[in-house]
Amino acid sequence: MSRKTDEIKKSIARLEEIQIKFCEAVSSEGEVSLLCEQMKSELQNLKLWISMLYKYNGTSKSNAKVAASRENGKKGGRPPKFVTDLKKQKNELEALLSDLHTQQISASIEDEENLNSQAEKANQELETVNKKLSEFKNEK
Repeated sequence: MSRKTDEIKKSIARLEEIQIKFCEAVSSEGEVSLLCEQMKSELQNLKLWISMLYKYNGTSKSNAKVAASRENGKKGGRPPKFVTDLKKQKNELEALLSDLHTQQISASIEDEENLNSQAEKANQELETVNKKLSEFKNEK
């Protein structure tokens, strides 16, 4: 959920708490009791309208959404989750290798051996990831 949605839900929860405390504090008076019921009803209406708003916004179709959908369709649609995960892992490994190479430049001899072994492992993992990605592309 978005931050805005979380804040709206927190605000509604706080309003509900206030309403409950208020109603408990003044439950003896008739007019105040009526106000409590009205407040409760309005909170329920607010929840309903917010949920309807998000549902409506999620189903809306703008020209930009339609164009983006067509472009994604030309590319074969959304890739499977494992492909997305492999691409993410590839980017992380490339960043790690870049960082290791930077560290090797200023490292001492003892540290350089350790960094070399880490770089070698990362290179092997990167090769494996690249191989899996190319196999997936060849399958299509």
